[in-house]
This record gives sequence, C-alpha cells and structure tokens, in this order.
Amino acid sequence: MRDLGVYFGTFAPCHIGHFEQIVRAKRENERALVIVSGYEGDRGDLAGMSLVNRTKAMRELLKDDDNVTVMKLDETDIPKYPAGWQPWLELLQAHIEEVGNFNTVTFYVGEDEYIEPLQTYFDAEWPARDVIITRVDRRITGISGTSIRENPIYNWDYVTRPFRRFFVQNVLIIGTASTGKTTLTRDLARRYSTSYSLEYSREYQTERQVKDDELDIKDLQAIGIGQYELNRKHIHSPGTRKVFFADTDVMTTKLYSKIYLSDEEYAHIAPVFDFYISQQTWALILLLPPTTNYVDDGFRDMSQADMDSRNKMHQMFLDELEQHGLMEQTVILKGESFQDKYEEAHRLVDELLAEGKDN
Repeated sequence: MRDLGVYFGTFAPCHIGHFEQIVRAKRENERALVIVSGYEGDRGDLAGMSLVNRTKAMRELLKDDDNVTVMKLDETDIPKYPAGWQPWLELLQAHIEEVGNFNTVTFYVGEDEYIEPLQTYFDAEWPARDVIITRVDRRITGISGTSIRENPIYNWDYVTRPFRRFFVQNVLIIGTASTGKTTLTRDLARRYSTSYSLEYSREYQTERQVKDDELDIKDLQAIGIGQYELNRKHIHSPGTRKVFFADTDVMTTKLYSKIYLSDEEYAHIAPVFDFYISQQTWALILLLPPTTNYVDDGFRDMSQADMDSRNKMHQMFLDELEQHGLMEQTVILKGESFQDKYEEAHRLVDELLAEGKDN
C-alpha cells in the first residue's frame, strides 16, 4: 500500500463523484489528504459556498475517518489559474509536508492539464520520493459541480449530506398569535418529508412556567437566540430534504420585545436581534394575517386578543419585513379557511422547488 493519496478540488459542492475518489485515495494509501482549494469570489463563493464553509462541510463529511485529513488551500493572494501554477504548487507542497514525511505520494487528478505541472514540480522538489499521478475518470457518476449549482433541487441526491445545506430552500411561517402557524408548519413539513422547527418560546415558557406578560429582557433574549439556534439546527439536520419550514424566527421575538419591554431595554436588545435576523436567509416567507380566533393557551397575553391589537401586531410584522428588505420574498396568505391557506402555501412551495430545478 502506498503512503499518501492526495485529492484536491474546489468541491462546490462535494458530490458523490468526488466522494468516490476520496474513498479510492483512502483505500489505496495508508492516508488520504483532501485539499479544498479556492479563493474569495470563486465559483463556489458566488453560489453561496465560501471556501471556509466548503472546508467545514468537507471536514464534517469525513469527521469519523481517522485515515483522512482535510485542509484548506486559499488562493486569494496568488495569481488566478493558470498563471498561478508555481505559487499554488508551493502552497500544495507546504500542506502535504505539514501532514507528514511520506515515501510515496499519489495525486488523483481529473484533468490532463494538471499532470505535467504536478509531475515536473514534485520530481524536482522531492527527488527521493516516488510521485505518482493517477488520472481519474470524472464521468463515472455522470454529474458535475456545475450541473448541481445550476439545478440543485433536481440533482439533490448527488450532493453529499453536509453540502446540501447550501441548497436548502428555507421557508419561514410567521404572524400574530393564534393564526395557525404551527399546524401549517407541521402539515407542510410532513407533505414534503422534511424537517421543521416550532416556536421556541412555547418550549421555553412551558419549561419555566412564564406567561407572555411576565417575560423580561433576559427571557426575551434567550427566546430570540434560542429560536435562531433551533432553526439553524434543523436547517443542518440530516432530516432536511430540499426545503425546511420554520415556525417563527427572531423577528417575532423582536416584536414582542417592543411590546413588553421599556423603550430603554428595547433599545439595548433590538441590535442583538437585528444581528441574528441578518444571519438568516429565507427563500419564502408566509405571513398569516389575524383572521382566526384568538386561543387562550394558558401563556398568551389575553390583553392582546382584541382585533385592534392583533391588526397592529400584523402591521408591525409588515414594517419589520420592510425594514430588513424581506418583502420581495413575502406572501400574505389570504385564503378564507385553513384549507385555503394550506393549498396556497403548498402551491407556493411547489413553485419555489420548481424554480430550484430550473436555476
């Protein structure tokens, strides 16, 4: 068995064809080194997959494999291909030597133009080592990173699991209390066989037995950040397939903070919520208007049950969405019944996924 197998690429994303070559490099050698290469503004970065995040996803994919090392090769400060061959090869050499001293190094490459520069450079730099260049067949799986970036939803099953999060279509369902958000979230998630998150405040308030009108600034901060983390956990969940549904987000907590906190307290906490709101990406936002009965669940503030208060809250949602530039992806569900709203939401999600196939 050879000492070290080296496989490099942009991995934007890492698909099953890449994975097959990683397995080969690992099984034909005592150790495999996977190099995730790229630069700021490269094709992966432009598709929402920065070099750092691709490297993190690759490490997650291979985290349980003691025979594989994943490293990042940042090309930002060297000339772009093909002018940057020499400094790129020097960076590659430094990465390999960081892993260890090997007698035999085998490179697995998918392009003929890589063979001569690699062989010439490393024969000169490592005269005492055996340097082998193995040409791999990129057509084995019949898929490419370009095809996936152009049609991520259609090619979903070709993408390795940690890289799927870059293509998940995130759908947010928001609105005032007692509008049917939770039921709609569950029904849609079950319809599309994917994961979903529920309103974290219910979990928090039930555990601590805190009613809406008893929430203080520490409670609201914990709820807002907890909601963000819960949504993030499900987006990254293995159970998420193509689309993810969130029942509320940090915006909701921010609006309740505006109602229950003093102006001074709100001024302190609002920037915290704005930061977390800026970290979220929603492909579609479904806003449910207050057209249903207000239900007393034992925690809700019943002073907010009248239609004037509910309509005011609904307008606050619209203003918040406008403030964060999210109105373009927002649809107000206007169906008369719960079934009407479900069917409208279902149609909008179908359209969203169809767009993902065509992009």
